[in-house]
Amino acid sequence: MDPHAVSGDTGSSQELAEQARHRGDFTGARDLYLQAFRASPGSLNLRLDTAAACLACDDLRQAWQLLSEVKAQEVSGESRWRFHLCAAMVLQRLGRPEAAVAHYSFALSSPGIPQTSRCSAQRSASDLLLNALGDPVAAAGVYGTGFGPHEATSSEVPQAFLRNPEAWLSALVSAMYTGAVDSHRLVCGFQAFSAVHIASAGPGAQQPLPRQRSVASARRQRPRIGLISPLFCASPVGFLTLGTCEALGADADLVFFDRGGKPDWAQTRFRAASAEWIACKGADVERLRHLFAQADLDALVDLGGWMDLDALRAMAGRPVARQFKWVGGQSLTTGLQCFDGFWTDERQVPQGSRKLYSEPISRMSEGYVTYVSPPYRDLSAMTAPPPEPKPAAPGANALVSNPAKIGPRIRARLDEVKPTKLYLVDGRWRHSHARQTVHRWLGPWMERAEFVSPENHVEYLDVLSQLDATVIDTEPYSMGLTAIELRLLGKPVLARSRGTCSTMSERHCVAHLAARRFDHYRLQADEILSWCRA
Repeated sequence: MDPHAVSGDTGSSQELAEQARHRGDFTGARDLYLQAFRASPGSLNLRLDTAAACLACDDLRQAWQLLSEVKAQEVSGESRWRFHLCAAMVLQRLGRPEAAVAHYSFALSSPGIPQTSRCSAQRSASDLLLNALGDPVAAAGVYGTGFGPHEATSSEVPQAFLRNPEAWLSALVSAMYTGAVDSHRLVCGFQAFSAVHIASAGPGAQQPLPRQRSVASARRQRPRIGLISPLFCASPVGFLTLGTCEALGADADLVFFDRGGKPDWAQTRFRAASAEWIACKGADVERLRHLFAQADLDALVDLGGWMDLDALRAMAGRPVARQFKWVGGQSLTTGLQCFDGFWTDERQVPQGSRKLYSEPISRMSEGYVTYVSPPYRDLSAMTAPPPEPKPAAPGANALVSNPAKIGPRIRARLDEVKPTKLYLVDGRWRHSHARQTVHRWLGPWMERAEFVSPENHVEYLDVLSQLDATVIDTEPYSMGLTAIELRLLGKPVLARSRGTCSTMSERHCVAHLAARRFDHYRLQADEILSWCRA
């Protein structure tokens, strides 16, 4: 969300600050606003403008100081939604999701909030509720449409969803996490969403761009392969594709379209494997299509999927001769016809589930993912083959996942297993909202539960290595990267077999538990090369 959406007219005394803001000089705008505010500290509007300017240049400490000094009785009228919206954005960036959601709620309930600001606040609050607080039902409820998963997946979708893509998609995601509808109906809902809000979105999306190869590309020996994702960093995309990308870079020129911009050890290695690195965080659909055309690619691989709708919209018109879908937001089909292959394997997408996918299915001979160990814990010796699980303490079980994956089906599973001790492992458990939500789902089993909240991935792997419990797979949205790391650490996992007609999000864990290895980087790179060259 643009922090300047909360700025109003501050009058002629702030003209220089406004001019600096409009030309993108956010630091200069902050300094000028602070100068004006010190001269007139009693102006609430000027205080809010100054806080917004501080937010725009990442001066979060100063922004929060300005906002925290505001007294509740001072905030009314237009100032009310502006204050709460700015406070929510600052708190979100400071890593305080519960407080941020509370302020987004106050902003949304304020009279006079503009529609663009309302939509942005709903989107941010919904994202926090799902990904930071693990509550898919509340995430969908932010939009207040009065409709839920059944309407979102029906053959006659309500106009409220057709007009509001964020509300519709949030309801679909809620259904995917909670299992409110069966797999076939869920996929039909996502396919309908794609047809309305992805495949047909943006000017010229239906008309493929000209794809004549340049003279240079016709002569080159090494294919030029683009990869686009917001997660070229220590993330599921990073852990599960980095090793193969490094192997692929020996025989192809890799062009990374980085939609996230998070610097860490994994991004450093992705950059080392690249022939070209294009930072495009925030780029819109037409800008992305232009970047693809400029890059003169032989193939383009999407590693964002349902996490990055604008990237899917940019690819919907087939701007590159060959396009593929791989790891990243790959819980189920994209519902699009623009891909030449959906890279998976026989366990993730067995023949019985082929009808759930709009894309051609391309199955890798080994697992569709590999694993690269982080620098702080070397698991490379265990990737081929992974160790056999060691016995755990009798009666001790654990749920290791985003709290969003724990719902009514997990309650039924615990009723079957009947644990005497239950560990709930995830960093999000430090938030009271997440703990209250899981109490509602699991009921009496919470009397035997203990929350474990590692601060980061280093602590997370340490916790898993010391965990003396059998981990229960989540349903219907199963464990992915977590299942692989548990297996490499030799931890027992209890996963129920899935029917052959089920989505990838339902099959991740059982498929990873059956994989023979996770270090087949060269084999996977060779298969990718063959598809990209075809």
